[in-house]
Amino acid sequence: MPEIYHVERNGKKYAYRSTSRYEPGKKYPVTVNEYLGRVDEMTGHVIPKKSEATGASFIDEAALRSRRFGGSYALIGLAESIGLRDDLYDAFGADGDRLLAVAVAQILAGGPLSSVEDAADGCLVREILGIGGRFSSPRMTELTQSLGEAFDSMETLFERRLARAGDVLSYDITSVSTYGRMHGWAEWGHNRDEEAMRQANIGLITDREGVPTMFEMYPGSVPDLATLQRTVERVLALGAGTCTLVMDRGFGSASNLRFMIEAGMPFVIPGRHGTRCVKGLMSSLIRVRDEQERVRIHDGVVYAVIEADVAVVSRRRRGEEGDDSNDTAELELVLEDDPRFASVPEEQRLKAFACYDASKAAEDRRRLQLALADIEKRLRTMEPWAAVREQRKVAGPYAKYLECRVEGDALVIERKRNALSFAVNREGMFVMLSQGVNDWEAMMSCYDCRTYVEQAFDALKNELDGNRWRTGDPTAARGRLFVKFVSLILWCEASRRLRSERDRTPVSAALQSLDNIMAVGVGDSWRVTEVTKANRGRLKAFGLPEPVKRYVLKDRDFIPQRYLH
Repeated sequence: MPEIYHVERNGKKYAYRSTSRYEPGKKYPVTVNEYLGRVDEMTGHVIPKKSEATGASFIDEAALRSRRFGGSYALIGLAESIGLRDDLYDAFGADGDRLLAVAVAQILAGGPLSSVEDAADGCLVREILGIGGRFSSPRMTELTQSLGEAFDSMETLFERRLARAGDVLSYDITSVSTYGRMHGWAEWGHNRDEEAMRQANIGLITDREGVPTMFEMYPGSVPDLATLQRTVERVLALGAGTCTLVMDRGFGSASNLRFMIEAGMPFVIPGRHGTRCVKGLMSSLIRVRDEQERVRIHDGVVYAVIEADVAVVSRRRRGEEGDDSNDTAELELVLEDDPRFASVPEEQRLKAFACYDASKAAEDRRRLQLALADIEKRLRTMEPWAAVREQRKVAGPYAKYLECRVEGDALVIERKRNALSFAVNREGMFVMLSQGVNDWEAMMSCYDCRTYVEQAFDALKNELDGNRWRTGDPTAARGRLFVKFVSLILWCEASRRLRSERDRTPVSAALQSLDNIMAVGVGDSWRVTEVTKANRGRLKAFGLPEPVKRYVLKDRDFIPQRYLH
């Protein structure tokens, strides 16, 4: 029988329970002493010892707890307002809410997926969405692996997001470095972060405001030119063929232009300065850029503009195509004065807009002169013959403006007058090529969205920990990228709404401020703390109402209203 006894130390009594029991292999009983607590001097009752929580399994259900609330509330509100939560349900069913919760926790964590569990435990994201379960590392591994294999569900989400994108899409590609080979996906290629590492490429399509609609993964050695045709085919297959695709000059080979014309895909793209017809348009613009009838204004900037029609034709003879030309070995761009122009049907011709911006010309000249002065300074610090050998490496794209030689023991650096005169005459000039967009103002409005896709890549790499592949499995890598893609949609939508309100607060700072709104409660009943004036402004900029004071949370399966009806 258990026996209770007291021990007195330092004038205080402590109660213990003594129990005898037999253990295998022991000849005599073993006595086990268990501490019960301190004995109250007045009543003689035992005051129980305090319970010690071990790990994360001990939870006092009766104790009030506080959780970060504002960031989760804002991001889930954004997801509902842009239809993302409905689209995730269409694509993944009831698992769409779990994917949304992970994406929200990824934004709030600001680190790798391994940090999602701590972020989810510290906020109310699962409770708001009515889901349970942990976001531990093994669960995240299972989730990303299953997502990487869910091609049909991904395509459904891309189709839904493209349908909401509007009339303009922007496309660009970036590289993400990795230490592994990713089963052949990671290869050597043009690393945009200038890292001596293998890489895989990511193609991203955003809407006019920079909110992502779909992505692609490519092996690291695939050049930009080769990715465009596959992307256009996917966009057309997903029903967005009437959208205007906006790209940078790197995708504008003559073969790509002809492919998009024949596919019926409207597009806007800058022409390359080394293209013969682009040079001709710039020369024509130089002669008339001071005429008042050429003046156009867009977004507060004054331009001089001329328009022309351009056609893609077969080359008469093979020539040397530089990296700065739209022409290829088989195809080239020509103007109306070329005899081959008339053989191209009118509906297959491109519209060209040659533009001159005086403020851009001044900036181009300043940048050129500073770059040349810096290059010359660096070359003069080198041994003369080494400077001659390393000129192209040191000067990079500016090497065509400099000539280095050694006279006696001295280094002589001369600037090439003809090359510089050619560059100065074309400072502030650019040529835009379009098909399906025949108005200059509409073309410029379309091209404005190019800035936002670059900002989306910056957020993916720097804010959502997307600058490294943290797995050697390409399937898991695709699943992780998909989680970041959903997070990026919410991030870019938050950025768009702040931008529309002329609020310069970074998205991360806005969400950190909103997370000062706490929820205090226990079980299913929670009370929201006071919302400051600054956070009311943040919620207003996001287009969201101020949260109610009390929440009663309950588990539920989210079903969009259109399915209920």
